[in-house]
Amino acid sequence: MNKKTLVLCMVVFTSFSLLMSAQSSVKGSAINGGTGIIVSPTARIGWEYSDLGIDFGYSFMYNDGHVNHVPAVNISFLRKAEVGFAVDLDDNSNYWDLLFHGKFQFFRDGGSSVAMGIDGDLANKNNDSGVYLTPYLVASYSGNFFEWPAVTSMMFGWHMLEYGEMTSNFAFSMGFELALAPKVLKNYVFWISDFSNYSYSSTSFIANSRGAFNTGIRIDPIKKGKFKFVLDLVGTDLLDSSRGFMASASFGMGF
Repeated sequence: MNKKTLVLCMVVFTSFSLLMSAQSSVKGSAINGGTGIIVSPTARIGWEYSDLGIDFGYSFMYNDGHVNHVPAVNISFLRKAEVGFAVDLDDNSNYWDLLFHGKFQFFRDGGSSVAMGIDGDLANKNNDSGVYLTPYLVASYSGNFFEWPAVTSMMFGWHMLEYGEMTSNFAFSMGFELALAPKVLKNYVFWISDFSNYSYSSTSFIANSRGAFNTGIRIDPIKKGKFKFVLDLVGTDLLDSSRGFMASASFGMGF
């Protein structure tokens, strides 16, 4: 994605956020297993009203002849924090990544929340391994977009380690989640989108080391109780020739 397209996406997403008033979030999973949109994290925790919660996820991705499988686990605790990990497995090569993450939500008021976190990646490429670390700050704001419930999230981070080396590279992502026709679909179907200047893992074939725009549908059929089940169908890197497809599911329970 070129810089002009990236700026245009930022303007569109920011315009959406300015037209909203308070609402709530689905709390689905990003690819790495943390509570998020697609690539971008949110400031929400998987289980904010349970002392302990656990989510299991799986993502299937197809991109330019490559097939990736990403199973993930996320544990929420104290109603303010979560940690977890995922394994990114490429069918067509000997690349694999152990992805890990942690997040602490230090502010929540109604539909607004702010959290700090860290995303990590222990990458293995051609039997050569390296560590990537990205600490970040993320804010989420829930509201209505023309009477349709919506959530906007914005993340700022620093690629502190890349393959074990200190860097000064900046990380940014922004995501948007919108309930589609809520009076008809009863807040079960959402449009989700995000864009970022990084990918979910260091060896990813989805827009590695450049900007990407991803968008799709999120289905959230369980609205109450101590269980969660969320399905995502997403087009990845849609503004570039390497566009692909992702299907993912997450299931969780709170205690």
